[in-house]
Amino acid sequence: MKKKTLTTIVIVAIILGSIYYLSRIAKPLTTGNNTPTSPVTENINPQPTIDNSDLRAGGSSYLDSQGVYALLYPADYKLDTQDKQHIRIYKTGATQKGQTEIYDGAMIVIEVVDLQRKSLQEWGDNHLKKVIADGTSEIIEPKKSMMLNNYPGFTYKIRGLGEATNYVLQKDILSNYAILITTSVNDPQNVGFQKEVDKTLSTLEILK
Repeated sequence: MKKKTLTTIVIVAIILGSIYYLSRIAKPLTTGNNTPTSPVTENINPQPTIDNSDLRAGGSSYLDSQGVYALLYPADYKLDTQDKQHIRIYKTGATQKGQTEIYDGAMIVIEVVDLQRKSLQEWGDNHLKKVIADGTSEIIEPKKSMMLNNYPGFTYKIRGLGEATNYVLQKDILSNYAILITTSVNDPQNVGFQKEVDKTLSTLEILK
């Protein structure tokens, strides 16, 4: 009888120990303020803080020829669609001269990427290897997950002829496309080029 009682106690102890262990590993890790931790994703979404009503009222519009994205941009910016792979939206300042990198002005270059069944992260890793492969560019801010206008993706910054901030976005994880956006802004006369670029990006819609 004592042997059966001892066996029962051991079994109960094992069960209770298992329940306690499972409850510990299932519980999310917490920081000092008891907030569950998770991978950090920065939400770069200009819409709550930047008023783009002027663009919606009187800006120019662009719809990608493949129907992948659309956006608005300031009416005094130029649109260049001669390159079949990229479009350029840009404005130069008074001191900008010649066919060189932007040192007074702003430029947004957008490319539609066919992911070819790769995940966005896999495509991004391969892309960054190609960016630095020839030694003419260097990554000065590494790839970082983010969201822009609630579209998931990542951002990074490179230095080549000048410095550029890049965004790679997709509509959702089921999309076969990504949008690669490169922005270059230099504003020696403080006329507000960065604000105009932020406004433009805040109107971006990814359609498929």
